[in-house]
Amino acid sequence: MADSKVSELTAATTVNSADLLYLVQSNADKKLSISTLLANLPNTFTRVGGLFGLNLSNPQTIVGSGTINATTMFTSISNTAGLFALNIDDGTYVGQIKLIMCTAAAGTSSITTNIKGASSIAFTEPGQTAILIWYNSDWWIIGGSATVTY
Repeated sequence: MADSKVSELTAATTVNSADLLYLVQSNADKKLSISTLLANLPNTFTRVGGLFGLNLSNPQTIVGSGTINATTMFTSISNTAGLFALNIDDGTYVGQIKLIMCTAAAGTSSITTNIKGASSIAFTEPGQTAILIWYNSDWWIIGGSATVTY
């Protein structure tokens, strides 16, 4: 086996937690168990969740005023007639993505805190969106159709 190329090995079709993987780390050959690899993935998936759309099955829902969390990737907001204030929690890591969508509106819901370079993001119609990224202690607007006031 020492003379085998990895590309010439038979492909595994199932794996168990005790199975080993070959790893080259800092120019040293090492073994890595599947269980060790999987034990270190939750933090990785949390950080890339914004890129791959993970954790969309339990979105945050806000009716009226409230605080948009940083623990779910997607928040839906709705309002009745009137003005509603929205705050947004600090992000948890650089590059975190936050999607916000208005699902029903008869009034205006506005985010007025923690937005870099803008004084507010206003949602007045169903379907309006905001796409934000956390960087340098602020949420930066990178897309969407909600009304932004600078």
